[in-house]
Amino acid sequence: MVNKIEGGDPYQRVVDEFNRKGVRYVVVGMSGINYYARNPSEMFATMDYDIFLDPTLANVKKAVVNLEALGFSLGTAQGKLEAASLARLVKEQRTLVATTPDGVMIELLLKVSGYPFSDLAKDAATFTVDQIPVKVGRLEKLLRSKEIAGRPKDRQFLKRYKNLLDIG
Repeated sequence: MVNKIEGGDPYQRVVDEFNRKGVRYVVVGMSGINYYARNPSEMFATMDYDIFLDPTLANVKKAVVNLEALGFSLGTAQGKLEAASLARLVKEQRTLVATTPDGVMIELLLKVSGYPFSDLAKDAATFTVDQIPVKVGRLEKLLRSKEIAGRPKDRQFLKRYKNLLDIG
């Protein structure tokens, strides 16, 4: 089971398991952007960890099985994930949410604004954290995805981020 008490970064443990079991993924969103921080002052708080999965039924099933084995419960915006509905959810590219009782939360995204999985995966950067390789979308693409999404929280973040890094 993954939790804070057992030690280590629970997200790294999930990524390590995904790597070992051949789950095709790319870390995206604020989670991905934070890997590019040059120091802690450039990191942004986020309540979850965003993982973009190759949206094939076989790959998503593999991710779900591995997360359940690590002690995560899975659901959707409509409630608990039912195995019988997984194929439909993948076809509709719905987001799945994996949580633990102590508040570790991972969003499994089957689509992101502006890019199919193949476009983010083909040039993903690999960061090594505690000897675990982590596949992360290119910073330019992660920022562009937020720009394309155009949500108020994304526009606010982009303004703050560009000011912070003097890239705007």
